[in-house]
Amino acid sequence: MTQIVAIDQSFTSLTKPEAFFSLLYGAYMIERPKRFRSKLSASNNNDRQWVFVGGKERMKSLASKATLFAVLSDPEVETTYYTPNGYYRRDLRWTESLRWLNAFVFDLDIIGETIVEVLERFDNAGLPRPTSIIKTPSGGYHATYVFSKPVRATTKAIRLYTAIMGHMAVDLGSDTAAVGANRIFRTPTEQNLIYFEPSNCYDFEVFKTWRDINHPYEPDNAGFFNIHTGNIMNHPALQYLLESPCQEGRREQTALTLALAMKASDWPQERAEAALRDWFISCCSKGAQAGKKPFTQRDAVYKAGYVFRSPKFHAPKADVIRELSGLPFFYQTRNCWESAKPRSDRERSHLFEWEADLLALLKTEKELSGTQQELATRLNCPLTSFKAILCRLRADGRVIVETRRGRGGLTVVRLPEPPLNEPASDNVIVFPLAEATPSVPIRDAEIIHADFQLKRVTRIDRLPAAEVSEPEAPDPEPPD
Repeated sequence: MTQIVAIDQSFTSLTKPEAFFSLLYGAYMIERPKRFRSKLSASNNNDRQWVFVGGKERMKSLASKATLFAVLSDPEVETTYYTPNGYYRRDLRWTESLRWLNAFVFDLDIIGETIVEVLERFDNAGLPRPTSIIKTPSGGYHATYVFSKPVRATTKAIRLYTAIMGHMAVDLGSDTAAVGANRIFRTPTEQNLIYFEPSNCYDFEVFKTWRDINHPYEPDNAGFFNIHTGNIMNHPALQYLLESPCQEGRREQTALTLALAMKASDWPQERAEAALRDWFISCCSKGAQAGKKPFTQRDAVYKAGYVFRSPKFHAPKADVIRELSGLPFFYQTRNCWESAKPRSDRERSHLFEWEADLLALLKTEKELSGTQQELATRLNCPLTSFKAILCRLRADGRVIVETRRGRGGLTVVRLPEPPLNEPASDNVIVFPLAEATPSVPIRDAEIIHADFQLKRVTRIDRLPAAEVSEPEAPDPEPPD
């Protein structure tokens, strides 16, 4: 009779790659797959993550440590690359399907540098020491920062993650094309994992603080974007991209760069699409790797329509053009302020605009009454926005709100009345302050008779200085 013995991995020593992946995915990755699914747990697990391991063309999705370690130890399975971040779908490796952000990974194409020189790059950038460093076959390095607490991959978090990673990549001198949350990197092995410190795990706030100190956000320049001053398509670097052969692996980026340059040069969309169509026919490689979708003429023409339709695209990056063409390329820019749209051109209004409308209506009619839906319809304002501005105005004391509940209930809104105990502005008499030590001798004196109940001056007597006598000092001795 044969017995199957299950060995718990907690009692076995982990290899360095297994320890690395346990540290990277350990927070939200189960130990072993569940063979039988309980009926009570039929709902989806909102914390489970799928990771991918394999080659560039085909990758295998995994969701447990036992499966991951088994795949890594199988010599017949290709495990060249892996995804540091986790996904909520096992069949789609898209940025939109990310669930957890587990680490930063940087591609350092610095052939010939030692591990000490690589660590000095982090010290010079003001960054802490990385968690691990992997040596690639080309002689470069993949440096990893593992987060002590994974970050939920919301749209805002992914945008912040990419922005911080871009600043770090520039300061470290790593490949900026490898910046992003949806990237693959070299899988660590016993041979290429040359630096691993499990204690070097950091909270995501550490890198946010580093960004705020070294690359502070400037709100004064937030509304500016750069626009070129000239036809950059006439530059030799752009002409080289438009007329030289384009090999596999660079076709999509070259097509997008050319479309951006054509838009920045004020080309019509039809002309840009025709130019990209000719570029694909005469210069673009038509081949494709096995199992990979080929780059077609339709894809090249689509780049122009995609760029021209979106208002967020203005011009290509100079460093991308230099990288693709291998030629020096620089172009001047000018700052242009993109002013806000007028209210008539916008579908929605701001809350302060609804507040101004309500106050202007109250100054005209003094009081408004009705249900909140009726009042909101009268202002052409959504009910939710009307309730928000009503609470804000009531909290600031700028309106008085009375609510009557029940059948026939309504809301009464009116402006507050001015206090009665404050005198009107035309009844206030302002007297100049007398100097403690007058610089000019006093020649005349004035006696002012005022009626404080009527709040007015009844008589003013002017006397010569000779008739004004100093007040007598009080008697120090009390009377008998």
